[in-house]
Amino acid sequence: MVLRRLLQLLGGSFGQGAENGADAAGPAAHPPAGGDVEFDRNKLPAGAREKVAQVLSLLVELEERCAARRGMGPFDELERIRTVHLPRLIQSYIDIPPEHRAEVFRETGRSASYILVDQLEKLLARLREISKMIAQGDVDAFTQNVRFIDMQYGSSFDLD
Repeated sequence: MVLRRLLQLLGGSFGQGAENGADAAGPAAHPPAGGDVEFDRNKLPAGAREKVAQVLSLLVELEERCAARRGMGPFDELERIRTVHLPRLIQSYIDIPPEHRAEVFRETGRSASYILVDQLEKLLARLREISKMIAQGDVDAFTQNVRFIDMQYGSSFDLD
């Protein structure tokens, strides 16, 4: 629900599930720890809006890939990113009054918007790692199946 709302606010869509009200990411096992985060997308810098859309899109894809594997995969981490980390990051940026964001620059040497985009990029990097792990599981399963077939029916690479 949170993911669908964030995507809608950012101008994205869930595709098929959004029309009939179904949550394409599937029902959460328990209520989201981060609660519903509603925000005006104009309160985020353009670069951050783009990164949030990328995070949400990748989250949907990864949750679907995990669901297709009957729950095998890092569902808990994906759920934490979707329901806690991403909403809190966005909300904490929005909570800083625009006239006080310069204080972040004075304290860190970087603007609040730069830090926000940097943190979103870290979330994206982790999601890409998760994607790679899931894909490696697929490669491993394929390799095991090939070995089994070779053992059971003879190697397909044997030219005798």
